[in-house]
Amino acid sequence: MKTVLLFITLFFAGMALSSCTNEEGENDLDFITPEEEENSLYTEMDKGNGA
Repeated sequence: MKTVLLFITLFFAGMALSSCTNEEGENDLDFITPEEEENSLYTEMDKGNGA
């Protein structure tokens, strides 16, 4: 009985671990350069001043 429960636990643990992977192959994070960050900051400041 313990062996059956062990196999069931391992089966569900394996399913849980395999479902947590991201296999899209593309990075979901957007990396921006300091220049891009500075330009977006200035754009937001201009919009706030009504320009």
